[in-house]
Amino acid sequence: MRELKSITKDDLNQEVTFIALLIDVKIKATKTGGKYADLTVQDASSKQLVKLWDVAEEDWLQRAKDEIPVIEVKALVGEYQGKLQLTSRSIRKVDKDSIDMKKLVPSSKWNFDQMQQWLEEFRDRIQTPLIKTLVHEMVFQEPYYEKFCIYPAAKSVHHNFRHGILQHTLEVLKYCVVVATTKRLSQRQVDRLIAMAFLHDWAKIIEYEPLPSNKISDEGKMLGHIFIGSHHVMNKIELLEGFDREDALVILNGILGHHGALEWGSPVLPKSVEAQILHQADKLSGDVESILSFMQEQEESRETFTDRLWNMGTDYYKGGIS
Repeated sequence: MRELKSITKDDLNQEVTFIALLIDVKIKATKTGGKYADLTVQDASSKQLVKLWDVAEEDWLQRAKDEIPVIEVKALVGEYQGKLQLTSRSIRKVDKDSIDMKKLVPSSKWNFDQMQQWLEEFRDRIQTPLIKTLVHEMVFQEPYYEKFCIYPAAKSVHHNFRHGILQHTLEVLKYCVVVATTKRLSQRQVDRLIAMAFLHDWAKIIEYEPLPSNKISDEGKMLGHIFIGSHHVMNKIELLEGFDREDALVILNGILGHHGALEWGSPVLPKSVEAQILHQADKLSGDVESILSFMQEQEESRETFTDRLWNMGTDYYKGGIS
């Protein structure tokens, strides 16, 4: 069986067989009135579009979007407008119990044990006891810790892979500490900033369902991770007797304002230097990951630049991709 990433233009006009997750289905009509499907399939190495011809009206594919089934695909490798195109006339479902799902779910390339160690080291930088307790109880205790370490950080734009929240949080923590050190923030400010970085996307363990589903939960759709997170943090702070009111206000504003603008989903703007650093660090982590993953998706293209990346509004030079 082939990994999706291993299928290249060297395979043109050959049939390949692979096992993948079926993550999206779009049924379309041909000019003659028949039906075909654009299937988005994914394994741990890559994501690919497959055109499936001769889709029957009652085909199980019409219900597959909600199931995220595992499928075996036999496809012919072709090329269309300079890009690979896989076409198939038949696919079959595969029993999930017979498959190692880790081979089908994208995962962070960072070492998991190292990430856990870094997370503990950042927690231990906090010197204000109750701020450290807040972070420890929200992140490092169950039922939260396992989800925090495994869940994706987004549905599609950035860090949408296993350990995504963990990697994104670490990136944000690293950026925040660099800026705080460079600008010589006080220890109290550093403690607040580290807490914000830990907790700004914490509620995505509630907003999203675990991979391979990665669907938005009912609570996520109704409330969103910014409200859910600030609500849980506020409740936890109220249980920590003696928690400083100013610390609470600054940390909560950072969580509520981390998207940086009302039109980007934050209900308030960042009102402290710590909150502004958090917003910029969060944006930098998301934007860079989005660009790099998009470049890697298009590394087989002969073009010097990528296609236009919708969330960044431009294309990107591909020189130096490794």
